[in-house]
Amino acid sequence: MQVRPVDAADWPALAAGFRDMGFEQSLPYASAAAARVGATLSLLAVEAGGAPVAVAAVRIKRVPGLGSGIAWVPSGPLILPAGGATPDAAVLGAILAALRGHLSGHVLRFRLSGLALQEAGALRAIAAAAGFAPTTRARPYRSIGIDLSRGTDALMAAFNGKWRTDLRFALKSGLELQRGSGPALEARFLAMLETVQAAKGFHTDITPAFHFPLHSPGYAVETLIAAKDGQDVAGIVTGRAGTCTTYLFGATAEAGRPVRAGYFLTWAAICHAAALGQTWYDMGGIDAETNPEVTRFKERMNGVALFAEPCEARPSGVRGRLVLGAEALRARLRGR
Repeated sequence: MQVRPVDAADWPALAAGFRDMGFEQSLPYASAAAARVGATLSLLAVEAGGAPVAVAAVRIKRVPGLGSGIAWVPSGPLILPAGGATPDAAVLGAILAALRGHLSGHVLRFRLSGLALQEAGALRAIAAAAGFAPTTRARPYRSIGIDLSRGTDALMAAFNGKWRTDLRFALKSGLELQRGSGPALEARFLAMLETVQAAKGFHTDITPAFHFPLHSPGYAVETLIAAKDGQDVAGIVTGRAGTCTTYLFGATAEAGRPVRAGYFLTWAAICHAAALGQTWYDMGGIDAETNPEVTRFKERMNGVALFAEPCEARPSGVRGRLVLGAEALRARLRGR
């Protein structure tokens, strides 16, 4: 297999040709995420016989004075060509080996898209044969995927009975939906989010304000607001890239809880994604330890369990140790 650089102008169409495409591999988000940490973005295609079998938007953060650094591929490489078969172990191993060879001067980390639907044990074996090992230096991704190809009637029927009852209650609660993009809706959502964060004492590293300016044809960022009697009671933000819409942020005011506004907005977002011809709605991650209530909410939708584990390959010799040492030092300094 051969690895070749891809021009930014060609990336959107190329990446959209993979059905495991998500927002982290979109050009607007990947470019902004790389710039945020002082990394460069490298767009790569892995080809066999002149045809792309995988693509990867790689963020490369170099150690000053060393030239080497960490090459990070979140939600990638993309490995499921639209209309093509899921790669077998030999093909996937060859893809990973080709990327490792191309980026051999760096510590290379990847975490496949959850939509690649790779079994964790099998992927570990494939990655190990290509020179990779699981790493704790990046977080695994766990989520619930809603398969929109089933149709909304089938999805409604598959929900846990209590979840479905709460949704039906919400649909009869007189809630008004507003959906779109732009400063007005964004400001209303941020006002609710700030109130909820102040009450619960939590904050996120990457905020909605980071995503909002990235709204574009390659990455659609939308805000959905539920109002009751003229008062905003809940909001969510979604990101759409390829054939997947992902839940990004949510905030439900106290007035929204009795009317089940979170159920109302989740269903509205799913129906909108289905109407646009999207294949998946990703519930945006779950963590049973830190947020059991939200995890239970998402798991009761009875969707597809998504899991992706990060793996890492290191350069041989002292170079890899120097890169990882610099990373560990930076993490300690940031934690002070």
